[in-house]
Amino acid sequence: MVPSRLRHMSPRAAGPRRRALPVGFLAPVALAAVVSLSALALAPAASAQPLATPRVYGGTPTNGNPAIVSISTFNGTSWPTGCTGGMLRGRLVLTASHCTTDHESAAGVRGFALFSPGSTALTYSNTGPQGPAAVTVIDAWRPANYVNTSSQVQPNDIAILQLDRDLGAPGFTRLATHFDMARWLAAGTQVQHAGYGLTGPGQRTSNPFATSLPLISFNTESSLGPVFATGQSPATGICPGDSGSPAWVSDATGNILIGEMAGGNAPCGQVTNYSNVGLFALGYLEMVNNALRAAGYPTIPSAPQGITLTARNRSVVVEWQAPATSPETVVGYDVLDASGAVVCQSATTSCTVPDLPDGTYAYTVRSRNAENEGDAMPITADPAVVATPTQLPAPKIVKAGKGKYSIVYQTLAGKSSAVVTSYTVRDNRNKVLCSGLPKGRSALTLASLPCNALPSKPGTYRFTVQAVTEAGSTPISAPSRPIRIG
Repeated sequence: MVPSRLRHMSPRAAGPRRRALPVGFLAPVALAAVVSLSALALAPAASAQPLATPRVYGGTPTNGNPAIVSISTFNGTSWPTGCTGGMLRGRLVLTASHCTTDHESAAGVRGFALFSPGSTALTYSNTGPQGPAAVTVIDAWRPANYVNTSSQVQPNDIAILQLDRDLGAPGFTRLATHFDMARWLAAGTQVQHAGYGLTGPGQRTSNPFATSLPLISFNTESSLGPVFATGQSPATGICPGDSGSPAWVSDATGNILIGEMAGGNAPCGQVTNYSNVGLFALGYLEMVNNALRAAGYPTIPSAPQGITLTARNRSVVVEWQAPATSPETVVGYDVLDASGAVVCQSATTSCTVPDLPDGTYAYTVRSRNAENEGDAMPITADPAVVATPTQLPAPKIVKAGKGKYSIVYQTLAGKSSAVVTSYTVRDNRNKVLCSGLPKGRSALTLASLPCNALPSKPGTYRFTVQAVTEAGSTPISAPSRPIRIG
């Protein structure tokens, strides 16, 4: 159970700028996790069991949950600390950094005991934890600048334990993206929590409990790092012992892991506006990828860059650039609408969303590796407008000087997504006077175009215009005012 080596990851390329905490984050923030378990070592066996009728502050029992792991740490003389972890991969467990370091130090703890996912755990005797899983922690990956300085949450309080063998199956479908977080926050989505913490102030348990709390904040530029918060009340929430516990959202695609919980802003369940502070896993992509690479898993690509949207006939063409991080692991891309639904998939850096009704469309793109992992940023590209080509207004007769006239007609530029192949101007005798497009791409963006080929025979004339597009021809316009020639 004692690790052969513990090391820090290399520093992140760019840390978050320091800003005031958003609403929902109160500083200083007391750790929700480092509960002293040393008192349990000599306590009667009954004290390590759930109360018969406990105030289940953590929610409902979740024994057998394959996503959560009970963690105990060894400081060289005793096992004083209990935390929770999430099954990121079979050999990787996501938890809090303060669960892996000595108090008021950057030094790693001397050893760990991990229990099988979802099992009854944290059973103690004079010799330490009883019945842990037969795995060894061989690395603890954490941000290089993390220091466990106090009982308050410190910046970058996130870590990954690397094991020598599989502890269980991965507990989650994939990691949440920046885009997921933005839309979940807007919707007030419920976040799932599960951990081995207290079931109420002073009420210890050796069984895991689960609860559901609303997402109330997400800030990638907090002084604590990329963080999120969930709200709770005296009725339900998380308590000491739940540090490092996973937070996830369940939807039709599976269980999507946001990150791990680091702390909260008040004693367990004692205020009505209590909020929890968690660290967003994909905000630490370098650390996550270092751990994945070391354990033999594919690394996760960052979000695609430079997304552009172009309406074309009844479709929107979405184009982008490959991600800056781990582009070599990309096996495909998903184009997502504002609801998060996949509307197009591609193995290249473009995709066409077809058969769209008239409307305004906005998309983002998620990169995807062989394990369906990858990031996507919130929608920022200019939207594309799909519009059916409509009848053009009647042409106008413009005097060009010295008794000469020109027929000027409006175009579909800015009015339709249909790709124009030509404009046709006819007189009232159905003779084609002008057809096609002027040379140069700029002709497609001009609001009006001239036709200088007037009839040669004397008479009174009216003129019409019609656009021919890849989506079909527009109705013939109303006729212009009459003009006498000759």
